[in-house]
Amino acid sequence: MTAQHAPRRLTVVTFSAARQPNVTVSKDFSTWEALGKQLGRAHCVWAGPSLDLRLGSLHVVRRPRRPGVRSLAWVAGAVMTGTRLARAAARRGEVVVLNGAEPWGWLAAWLVSRRVRRPWLMDVHGDYLGLPVASLGRRRRAVLRRAVVVFAQRSTARRVVARSIAEALRRRGISSVLIPSRLLPDWEQPLPRARPPLADPSAPRLLAVGRLHPSKGYDLLLAAVAELVATLPGLRLRIVGDGPLRGILAQQAHHLGLGGHVTFLGARDVAEVREEMAGTDLFVISSRDEGMPRTLMEAAASGVPVIATSVGGIPAATEGWESVTLVDPEPEDIAAGVRRVLGSPHSAGQLEAVRRRALATYGFETNIAMLATLFRSVAAAPSTSD
Repeated sequence: MTAQHAPRRLTVVTFSAARQPNVTVSKDFSTWEALGKQLGRAHCVWAGPSLDLRLGSLHVVRRPRRPGVRSLAWVAGAVMTGTRLARAAARRGEVVVLNGAEPWGWLAAWLVSRRVRRPWLMDVHGDYLGLPVASLGRRRRAVLRRAVVVFAQRSTARRVVARSIAEALRRRGISSVLIPSRLLPDWEQPLPRARPPLADPSAPRLLAVGRLHPSKGYDLLLAAVAELVATLPGLRLRIVGDGPLRGILAQQAHHLGLGGHVTFLGARDVAEVREEMAGTDLFVISSRDEGMPRTLMEAAASGVPVIATSVGGIPAATEGWESVTLVDPEPEDIAAGVRRVLGSPHSAGQLEAVRRRALATYGFETNIAMLATLFRSVAAAPSTSD
């Protein structure tokens, strides 16, 4: 390709108010560094402990965000930073695309888009239009559902991670592009297992990974474990993750008499989660709502059987995956699913077949290429400013 016809350098300024941990290396950093290399440059304006990091094509600006409407202070700072970065890129002759993830990030991206007259891509990771009341409460659910529609109508394009989200938007006359979440390269490597799955069905080891939040249904999982230990006293559940419900869930486990059966491990890095995965028999997703959980892909790529609630994008994504058992988000159904798998374990061949499908569909390089193509198409679209 000649220099005359070479594509112009593309700069993405992305906004996310999801609170990041106090780290300088994470799955999000890896993703945006790879995207920056493909497109040109990536500026990430995020929430979390203060950070200003430059790593090749990646630039991360992170500032604290307070909860509730006080998040508007973070939005104001994000808009100022994002506007400055976008205008500097434009002066360099670069094509600029804004990107917003999650509600406060949508607001920031939309406002910067209006100021700099550049297109913006809305990322929808959660199945907000299908949220049950138990996840957030009736009032917050109504606000979130309204926010999805309002910002979707004002964005240049929408990217969703699950078919259920795409269909919910389509019913409201809004188009979207389905690009699921991705596996990090670490998870594409074969996982050396400490022992074969279900080597001792009388003492199964269960693992759950995720933020301790009402939407993840850990209260349902603990109730299911309390039912299971009556006949499986050797059962153990290890939970990786932190969040606002940690104290409440620990108290629930104590009241259910699960002190010797449940361990809360707190947040762990990828290497530590892989170590936990290598020693588990069953991976459990007890969510009340989901888009497409990355942890499901990680378990499948690790050759671990999965019990998952049939919510959000999970059923469509796992169609034909023999090692994934779907259940309703109720304690008795989760317990029944565990018993079903214990009574009829999956073969090594079934686990390997699902692993190959997960890698083929959610591989890192494949996903990054799809995202890069989407950003280039958004860059070519006229900006929205209403």
